[in-house]
Amino acid sequence: MAITVFDAFTKRQNPAKIININDSASSLVDLSSTTFRDNIRSLLRDYAVTEDYTLDGNSTVSCTLFASEETGVVFPLFTVEEQISDADSSPNPLCDVCRCVGWGHHYVTKRKYHLIIPTIDKWKEALTRESLKANTHLMHGVIHCNGFGHLLCINTDDAFHFFSGDQIMHFWDRLCSTLHTRKISVDDISRKGSMDLRLLHGVAYGRPWFGKWDYMFSHGSFGIRKEQYNRAICILSSMEVDNIKEDFSGTRKERLIKMIINFYIESSQTPLATLSELLQFMLAFTSKAPIERTTAMALVAMSSHHVSNPIIEDDGDTSDSSFTSSPDDQEESDDDDDGNDTDTDNNVLVDQDNTTMVGMVPPKYNSFDAMAKGEHSRWSAKRLSNAAQAVLKVFNDRNNSVITRQVLREAVRGSIGDTGLIDFLLKHIDKVLIGDQIVQRFTNPESRMLQFSLREITPRALEGEAKKRRKTNPQETDEWRSTTPGLHPYEDILYLYQNLLLTHPDSDVYSDASEVILNCKGFVKEWPLPSHQEQNTLTVSCQVLPNHEELLRDFTRKLPPGELVMVPQNANIRELKSSAEKALRDTYFVMENFEVSEIRNKDLEKIDETTSLMPEGNKIMTEFLVTGFGLDTGTELRYEGGFDDWTVECRCGARDDDGERMVACDACKVWHHTKCHSIEDDEAVPQVFLCNTCFGVSVRSKKRNVANR
Repeated sequence: MAITVFDAFTKRQNPAKIININDSASSLVDLSSTTFRDNIRSLLRDYAVTEDYTLDGNSTVSCTLFASEETGVVFPLFTVEEQISDADSSPNPLCDVCRCVGWGHHYVTKRKYHLIIPTIDKWKEALTRESLKANTHLMHGVIHCNGFGHLLCINTDDAFHFFSGDQIMHFWDRLCSTLHTRKISVDDISRKGSMDLRLLHGVAYGRPWFGKWDYMFSHGSFGIRKEQYNRAICILSSMEVDNIKEDFSGTRKERLIKMIINFYIESSQTPLATLSELLQFMLAFTSKAPIERTTAMALVAMSSHHVSNPIIEDDGDTSDSSFTSSPDDQEESDDDDDGNDTDTDNNVLVDQDNTTMVGMVPPKYNSFDAMAKGEHSRWSAKRLSNAAQAVLKVFNDRNNSVITRQVLREAVRGSIGDTGLIDFLLKHIDKVLIGDQIVQRFTNPESRMLQFSLREITPRALEGEAKKRRKTNPQETDEWRSTTPGLHPYEDILYLYQNLLLTHPDSDVYSDASEVILNCKGFVKEWPLPSHQEQNTLTVSCQVLPNHEELLRDFTRKLPPGELVMVPQNANIRELKSSAEKALRDTYFVMENFEVSEIRNKDLEKIDETTSLMPEGNKIMTEFLVTGFGLDTGTELRYEGGFDDWTVECRCGARDDDGERMVACDACKVWHHTKCHSIEDDEAVPQVFLCNTCFGVSVRSKKRNVANR
């Protein structure tokens, strides 16, 4: 059995040091180098204990103990040093995350380091290869030896309540700064309950939760650019509170919206004019002690003079309801009254015509006019209705049997023709009632194929199912689950989040802006080159310039970033050549035998070898181009994104892999988002997929063949 870190610390004669985390110090420890590849070695050599086991024989495991002065807790940081030797013996030589964040053009590094804080119940267990894939750790990041890395997960643990998410993230940020990382990416999928923090914090603070540590927009999914992201943030954060209340006037949610907003406005000592200011105050209110929140609620009640205030119920009647009455009380009683329509034993809804609906989702729209507007259709309601009739005809011709998406799509293509219209209709057809019928979409649990069926239902059955879903799955509704504003602040925030950001009664612009923000998950933090000179050293960047043949072969590929090299302040170009060659050989798989021949400046001008890096009276040069020979151009492990020359050209504008699900056209081999072609994430990709361009070519070719006969 492997010796875990706790055993190792007691059995070894010279146990490693415990690093105290002092909030007043900028670095966790003092490391002499300004490059990550040297600092990570120093940290492991001077402060870590090497475990007596490896992962797959080529990945060593070390452990460093940290002690928090704030909480008094000692916790382990496990480091897995993964050696990249060759494509056959290394389990994961290439980095999928690099490819998805736009770093696929980086050279493959010789080493990458997994930095892991497991959940407390795993502290005494040995790590496994599966540990590197788990997303349940308190913290897990991976950093390549060139200083580029990825934060894979941050979690909190109820059993380990000493560290909040903010504290774990703060530790990660200080660790990266101490080690002198260069860039760290994060795929922001952080949530608070059912709220995406990148949307909530984006509207409140103008940046995601990770933005507190200077993580900035890197790339969006589905072709979304930075200016679109910034515009969406501006649209939502600048919504005026008075206008929000006006937008909900006359709706069933008017009372709750005004009640929640007015409470926080009256609780604040400063004006809350915009949605950004309102959400900032509400988020700050969540951190107040319960007694402070109770006091604020009492003060607002006293100033408003309504211990018992008449309020308007959802049905328009007035009642002398207290400030703490639940807005859902009447609805819950209605649900109970309808209990005779529900078979509680089998959980199957039966209407008056004995039509069963297992898990039926009530249609979102009652007409194609509403669906065309609600789903931003570029086809008219009349065209959608006519296309739907063609779908119904297919079901009638097949005796209402269950039909797969591919078969249904091919069956209606002859009568509809427009494949874009077909894809749009099949994606949304279950959201609209067609007379007394509805087309259901569902995934076959065995084949995982998307299938359709035609069902006859009544409005009474639909309403009963909606009520049942609200009772059994309250988190799927947009109802307020608190009783008094301020009592449960996150419930207040959730209500505004659902009804302002995800849906809005007055304009689709706001929900569209929210979708833009939700489709932006890629954020990056960059650490600049050291601006100060320590211990008489300089840190410069040396970027390898490929030779003529290599440039022609990879003409469209961006050049990999320069490698950081630390040299003495009085070094000249000859000494820089030697240091750069050593650093490049140590860092990259393709440069095992690389020899530097020339050093040039950014303007491609050759620099004499006797030139000093710090000429008197001139600006210090920190960026250089390096030419040489000996690159292993034939290896499979050259670029982190691999050697595949695949092309992304989706209708949304995406031209690179953004991590979203894609499918390649079987004719032109160009990749497209499945979502942009109305293929749901839980739906199997068609056996033959043709993009719009190739399908049009195929149709025209068939027509020419028919005409020539």
